[in-house]
Parts: sequence; C-alpha cells; structure tokens
Amino acid sequence: MTKHDMLRKEIDEIDQELMRLFERRMQISEEIAQYKYSKDIAVFDSSREKQVIDKNVALIENQSLKLYGELFIKNLMGLSRKHQNDSINHMKVSHKS
Repeated sequence: MTKHDMLRKEIDEIDQELMRLFERRMQISEEIAQYKYSKDIAVFDSSREKQVIDKNVALIENQSLKLYGELFIKNLMGLSRKHQNDSINHMKVSHKS
C-alpha cells in the first residue's frame, strides 16, 4: 500500500466516524426541536450559536485551521437549524391533522 493509499484510508476512517457523530448530533438536534416546539422557543439563538462557535474554534490548536474550523461548525449548526425547523414544521402539520 502506498503512502497515498494509507492517507486515503485514514481519511475514509475519519469520514466514517464523522458521519456517526453527525447522525448522533442530528438525532439530539431533533430532540431539541421537540423541546423547543413544546415550549414555543425559537430555533435560532444568536448568543448560543456564538458561544458554540467560539468554544469549538478555541479547541483548534493549529492557527491556520481556525478559519476552516469556524466554517465547519457554522455549516454544521446551519444544518442542525434546518433540521430543527423541518422537524417543527412536520410537528405543526401533524398536529393540524
């Protein structure tokens, strides 16, 4: 196996773990959506998002990767927000029927 193949294999393993963690995060996000719906709480909370971004970007030791880490967590949170909104909209439709 070449060095290139070994690095690709390592990336594949990391991607698999990321997908497991992503799925878990989205499942928890859906539970949060249910809670927010039941308590009539808005999905978007700018202060919470800033806190999450700052906390996670601070974990990145390599300064040249901080911008990418910030983009990563912002995109992840955007997907989570979309999933929460979709879940809440589905709950609203279900309760109307």
